[in-house]
Amino acid sequence: MGRLVILVSAFLGLLLLSADAQPDRRVALVIGNGTYDEAGTLPNPVNDALDIADKLRAIGFEVIEGNDLGKRELERKIGEFSDALQGAGVGLFYYAGHGLQVEGRNFIVPVDARLDMPVKLQLEAVPIDEVLDIMEQQTKVSLVFLDACRNNPFARGLSRNAASRSATALAGLAQFDSTRGSFIAFSTAPGAVAMDGTGRNSPFAAALLRHIAEPGQSINDMMIAVRRDVVSETRESQRPWEQGSLLERFEFVPGGEPIQPPKPAVAPAPASQVAALERSVGDDKSSIEKFLRRDYLAPDTKDMRETVKRLYGSSATVFGTPYDTDALVKVKTDWFAQWASWSFDLEPGSLQVTPRGEDRADAVFAMNYDYVPKDKSAARLTGKARVTLGLVKVDDGWRISSETSAAAAN
Repeated sequence: MGRLVILVSAFLGLLLLSADAQPDRRVALVIGNGTYDEAGTLPNPVNDALDIADKLRAIGFEVIEGNDLGKRELERKIGEFSDALQGAGVGLFYYAGHGLQVEGRNFIVPVDARLDMPVKLQLEAVPIDEVLDIMEQQTKVSLVFLDACRNNPFARGLSRNAASRSATALAGLAQFDSTRGSFIAFSTAPGAVAMDGTGRNSPFAAALLRHIAEPGQSINDMMIAVRRDVVSETRESQRPWEQGSLLERFEFVPGGEPIQPPKPAVAPAPASQVAALERSVGDDKSSIEKFLRRDYLAPDTKDMRETVKRLYGSSATVFGTPYDTDALVKVKTDWFAQWASWSFDLEPGSLQVTPRGEDRADAVFAMNYDYVPKDKSAARLTGKARVTLGLVKVDDGWRISSETSAAAAN
């Protein structure tokens, strides 16, 4: 059956899908390197990477992440990323930290790099084009976001005293020679400086976080908005730049089903409203748990269409992609046809419910799964996933409007 990757997608948020059978899968590698042994400490790369990883999960990416990685750890993460990309439709690489170019080739600098002479570059740093090559060989769409300092350690006395991505740069990252179905975004123009910022995030990461989840927005339009924000925030001292060879329009969140952004800070509600809302949450949690146990975790596979209608209504957005009834029925039918038996359990005490108005709520919970394949030579699949559902209250209970998930530790 090939390599199977944990992806709760398309039906019930429960489906572990074969990696070589799901071209719509989207996989990201997110790295933030800030604490360098010989190049000082950058305050924001790890914050940037953590926040970008969370945002990508929220819009449907499987995310592999690592922070403050040495050379061997970084290479292992890239290998894990390569495995997960098998059969995926979209691959994304985000890197924040020190980066450099030597003789027109761009490199990621691991935190344990000791670049005391150019001959050590191949041993101590990781070429970015090798990551891009892995993506281009396995996916239809390859996206790269580089928020690197662009300072060359060799030209700057080996960067031993560099403590900020806003330090003076003598050379920037170079353009990539050729790309196939790729989009590469740099946090600043060639030869310029990418600032670390004064808040939690760099200007580039902060702008990405603001705009990446806007529904119906092409990646080109997103970068225009990102560039506008960064230019404004840095008073025109930093201008993001991109190169690409995409053959078709790409949207992080397809139009038609908005992703709920984090709510801005507002004045506290009156105590009477808070009390009413808390009572509502208590009632909702009980009915939602009943819905999960009775319907969501016990699908009637003998009548797929009726099951999908009962759970999703006429449509739902799964990992940022809208599906109608027919599409959900097909995916679910194809998936369950592989298994002799299966079981799903709601982990006790894991359900958390957050109200989103009078008739909407978000439910987050841990789900244990166990699949027994019909093919006796195939491995049994067991594990745990963290599932997030957007729910809408209807006359006879609840319907799922959106869902995402991520693998969880057992």
